[in-house]
Amino acid sequence: MKHLPLPSPATSRIPTLRRLLCLGLLLLLVPLAAEAQRKKVGVVLSGGGAKGVAHIGVLQVLEKAGIPVDVIVGTSMGSIVGGLYAIGYSADQLDSLVRVQDWMFLLSDKVNRYDLPFGEKEQDGKYLLSLPFDRGKKRPSGFISGQNVYNLFSDLTVGYHDSLDFLQLPIPFACVAADLFQREEIVMTSGNLVQAMRASMAIPGVFTPVRTGNRVLVDGGILNNFPTDVARRLGAEIVIGVDVQADLMKEDKLASVSGVIPQIINLLCMNKHEENVQLADLVIRPDVKGYSAASFSARSIDSLLARGKVAALQQWPAIMQVKELIGKPERSGREMPQAPRPDKIPIRNIIIRGLSPREEEWVRRKMRIEENSEITLHDIHREIATLYGTKAFAAVNYRLLGTVPRDLELTLQSNPMSTLNVGFRFDTEDMAALLFNTTLNNRGLRGSQLALTGRLSKNPYVKLEYSLENTFLRGFNLAYLFRYNDVNYYRKGRKTNNVTYRYHMGELGLSSLYLRNFKFKVGLRYEYFDYNSLLFSNEDEVMSVRPEGFFSYYGVAELDTYDRRFYPTRGISLQAAYSLYTDNLATYDGGSPFSALSIRFRPVLSLSDRLKMLPSAYGRVLIGHDPAYSYLNQLGGTEFGRYNAQQMPFAGINRVEVFENAVIVGRLQLRQRMGHKHYLSLTGNYALQDDNFFDLFGRKGIWGGGIGYSRDSMLGPIDLIFSFSDWSEKVEFYFNLGFYF
Repeated sequence: MKHLPLPSPATSRIPTLRRLLCLGLLLLLVPLAAEAQRKKVGVVLSGGGAKGVAHIGVLQVLEKAGIPVDVIVGTSMGSIVGGLYAIGYSADQLDSLVRVQDWMFLLSDKVNRYDLPFGEKEQDGKYLLSLPFDRGKKRPSGFISGQNVYNLFSDLTVGYHDSLDFLQLPIPFACVAADLFQREEIVMTSGNLVQAMRASMAIPGVFTPVRTGNRVLVDGGILNNFPTDVARRLGAEIVIGVDVQADLMKEDKLASVSGVIPQIINLLCMNKHEENVQLADLVIRPDVKGYSAASFSARSIDSLLARGKVAALQQWPAIMQVKELIGKPERSGREMPQAPRPDKIPIRNIIIRGLSPREEEWVRRKMRIEENSEITLHDIHREIATLYGTKAFAAVNYRLLGTVPRDLELTLQSNPMSTLNVGFRFDTEDMAALLFNTTLNNRGLRGSQLALTGRLSKNPYVKLEYSLENTFLRGFNLAYLFRYNDVNYYRKGRKTNNVTYRYHMGELGLSSLYLRNFKFKVGLRYEYFDYNSLLFSNEDEVMSVRPEGFFSYYGVAELDTYDRRFYPTRGISLQAAYSLYTDNLATYDGGSPFSALSIRFRPVLSLSDRLKMLPSAYGRVLIGHDPAYSYLNQLGGTEFGRYNAQQMPFAGINRVEVFENAVIVGRLQLRQRMGHKHYLSLTGNYALQDDNFFDLFGRKGIWGGGIGYSRDSMLGPIDLIFSFSDWSEKVEFYFNLGFYF
């Protein structure tokens, strides 16, 4: 038997290696072939303001269906949802985010009251309308600078603040804006992600445009509100579009301005709309009837999220058909986790842009965060709010750059703008009143301010005030006030006198302006009371009142940590003041000067989320022999200083009554919030009075109380109050509409 020769070991391994290589190559090519069969999917999200919240509901359904997303393109609100989705936020996370936001705060330029400098706290809640105007260089503007929404975007995109290629994000992304001057569509695929999102939503005339290079960018919806063409140019083979563009209204709906303006916006957004609809393989249109671009209430947000889901679920068969066209994906479209947002952020350097070296030095000296430290987003917000609250800057934005530890970059835009302010109120005591103010600023962090304020009412006044800030004087101000007063005085509910006089006041003051919640001020004041001749009588004496003038040296210390001026939910208010009165800078009527000491304290105690208890104590004591009539203590009404600085409120006494030299009041109010903006209050107070402070507690007191309903409206507080006291022994009624001034 012949034996065939056996192959050598080296020779026998060659076929085996070939087979293994072929098998490995086959295994490698199979997923590549499968992947090549899957088509590239683009999702397009239209603009529409609040209506764009419905995009999130649609994305939740697309995720449930397992639709991969290879590129996402958006305009306006679509750019915000799309940009956050592109960096890793899931649809469920976006759902939670939009529900918890205070949209009324975000879509405004307000600063949390706690973070305002004290000078701004004093102006808070006084004017119904504030209109900025720039006396210098003219530039496109809007009612809202976008400060708050910009910084929210910065919070949500930590880790993506450096200049980026948007097409290299976890999901490639692009958004559309419009160049206001060149009138051309701008597709943004790189740069500052936050700035791009903010530019795409800058509705002309509402939000301040975004300047970048030589471009002035506004909402892309005016040129391309449904950018399916952009998705196609970025390589999308299958395009799914979500369109919240409202249909044009019929003629019968255009009878008012409220109908015409939305129609104009819709007409602008129709540009390229029909052509771009044809480029989509599937268009999902949530039912947004009854909602506008400004429908950001909690109820509207909930409804729009639900309507987005419903619209997508109604097209579930169509979504499944598109999924078949796409081919089987290897994995879902969520390929990377959300960008990390750690509690503590290590920072290396603090970079400040937009200021002169001197101003930058001032800012660094006042900042409470330091280089080479760990900070939180709350720390950053606190610094931004403090700087923005000075009104010296039109915008204060931040970025966290580089890798850990990061560099904190603050960009500040100067704000040499002046304002025109208008206030209005109506009540049962003073009837209608209008307040006008124009404030001319010539300052950044330092400089001067000139303000002219006038009130038109039964008791009108005009005030001119000049203030100057610098390091040495802290805050220096000069003021002149002229007021005409026509006041009825009462005694136990019965009218005793009508006093008419012209009041002139000149003031020179120095104060500390750089503290947020505390103010200390000292100064010299001259007051002249030009009375018509009258006899003033009380139970003990008759006084002849003549025109008189007084110099006074004064000091005032105030602490205010309320979160809101009206209807506060936390914080305290404390004020202590002392004045020494003379008629010649040294004496009064040839003898010793007299003085006045006053104090008031009012904390807010939270009994529950809706029920607050507001205890308070206040009083005023005149010290010295025979104080002047013009400074006698007054009690009555609902607020401090309505007609005179020494007037103190008391529930149950609606009108002004003159009291003795020492008055103290204890007060307790319970306030229950009903719904979102309605309040019911119960108030009780007790007062003691005597000519001698040390004999106060031996006298019978005065008690009073009231029940009230209030509503926090856009026009200011609306108050209806019924009250009673044993002093006047009758039921009093008071109604107010508008801010107090």
